[in-house]
Amino acid sequence: MDMISFAEVAERLGVKVTRTHRLLKEHRLLALPDEQGKLQIVADSLLETPQGWTLIERLPGTMLTLIDGGFSVQEATEWVLSAQPLLDEQRPLDLLRAGSHTKVNSVAAMQAL
Repeated sequence: MDMISFAEVAERLGVKVTRTHRLLKEHRLLALPDEQGKLQIVADSLLETPQGWTLIERLPGTMLTLIDGGFSVQEATEWVLSAQPLLDEQRPLDLLRAGSHTKVNSVAAMQAL
């Protein structure tokens, strides 16, 4: 899985680094610790479009569904990044990137109970 720094995310999105930290807190980006424990952004939590880099529109809703259902932020991140049996072994993040948020959120709601 490709990981990128907060600075690289800021550059791609054309925002300040402080804004990238806020985007992470808003669950609009995904992050995991590297070998030294420093948070790095999951590159797949950004979309490259013909107009430039952007965020995955429905990611915060999925993350909040899981968190509200009792998942920690770390557990919700791992769920979104892992192949899920109820999603035909696809990663929820890949489905969200493709615009299939309804099915992902239905399964997330079932998992969070």
